[in-house]
Amino acid sequence: MLDLFFDGAQITGLGMLAVFAIIAIIFFAIKGMGLIGKPKKAPKAKAEAPKAEPAPAAAPAPAPAPAANNDAELVAVIAAAVSAYCGEPVTKFRVVSFKRIK
Repeated sequence: MLDLFFDGAQITGLGMLAVFAIIAIIFFAIKGMGLIGKPKKAPKAKAEAPKAEPAPAAAPAPAPAPAANNDAELVAVIAAAVSAYCGEPVTKFRVVSFKRIK
C-alpha cells in the first residue's frame, strides 16, 4: 500500500514539474516576442544643432476679480483655456459642467 502512495506522489510531482516547465517556456516565449516587436529608438546625433522652440504666447493681462456667482464668465474662461490647450476653436466643444475644488 505504501508503494502505491509513493508511486502516486512521484507521478504527481513529475506532472507538476512538467506543467511549470511548460508555463516557464510560454512565459519566456512571450517575453521574447515583446522584445522583438519593440520599436527601436534612433540614436541621438550630438552634432545636430538644437531645434528652435516656438516662442510661448504672451500672457494675457490679468482680469479683474470675478463676481461671487458669475458662472457664465467662469465657463468662458474654462472654454478659452481648453481651446488654447487643444489648439481647437471654442466652437468645437461645449462646457457642460464643472466642479469647484475646495
